[in-house]
Amino acid sequence: MATPPQYDPSKIWSTLLTNRGYFGGALVLNHTLHKVKSKYQLKIMVTREVEADTEYMAAFAAAGIPTIVVDKIEPAPRDGKVNKGTWEKLAPWGMAEYERIVLLDSDQVILHNIDDMMTMDLPDGHIAAAHACTCNPKKLAHYSKDWIPENCGFTAADKATGQPAPIREDGPANHHLLNSGTVILRPSKKEYDALIHAMNTHPAVPTMLFFDQDLLAIVYRNKWTPLPYTYNALKPMRACHSDLWKDEDVKVLHYILAKPWKSRTYGDDVIESTHKLWWDYYAEVEKEWTESPDAEKRALWQSVVVPVVAQE
Repeated sequence: MATPPQYDPSKIWSTLLTNRGYFGGALVLNHTLHKVKSKYQLKIMVTREVEADTEYMAAFAAAGIPTIVVDKIEPAPRDGKVNKGTWEKLAPWGMAEYERIVLLDSDQVILHNIDDMMTMDLPDGHIAAAHACTCNPKKLAHYSKDWIPENCGFTAADKATGQPAPIREDGPANHHLLNSGTVILRPSKKEYDALIHAMNTHPAVPTMLFFDQDLLAIVYRNKWTPLPYTYNALKPMRACHSDLWKDEDVKVLHYILAKPWKSRTYGDDVIESTHKLWWDYYAEVEKEWTESPDAEKRALWQSVVVPVVAQE
């Protein structure tokens, strides 16, 4: 029997699941962390609703993925209304039992070892994240009018090295925006309390489109280190930042917008063709579960995973 990996318990990867819909994605994320031989463990945050779903919780156990139950986090009502969203992604800031947490999204795959994120220099009171891509290639009307390629943080990156441009106070406003798909943080009660206070009081909260990441951009303005795009490579960037993107350098591929598990049919264009990678990894996970000697694990695959992943 294989010896279980020895993880450093002081630092973890974490992602948030609020329902069954992203479980296939989380399984693939966990699988790819193992494939690149990370010495840190993925622990998945689950809401109280997920905790109450005993079959779902049994599936986490079958996958060997520890869970952390997080309470509801929601902004204070403004004029009787609440901006409902995935504010639970703020929970790790309060998990002071860990020295460092790297937040990942469950619609990501890990292509190269990223353990260096656990030892990168991170000053007290700072976070690290990649820029938000504000090119808006689909011309979505609900995005800000200044979301154009000229203002995007990645447009200013060094095309030869992939290194992000320094964030200057007098630079474009969009350069202060981050994508929370990958965030390096050092938990502390002080940082968590500051985030929750801002969530409950900042006037921009009621109209935030991207919930936690918009809040992080405000609270950590001039206190976040920009990571190279390779640690959070948003799939549309393969087209809209083709002069920056190099397939061989991408460490974390992030399937924003259309999720690969929604259809086994995908285009061969520069963006949708990236879905093949996800399905190749999924096939490895599927083989592990469906050929498991554990009858309960095989049954959980059919009842928990199959219904949320496209079968054709």
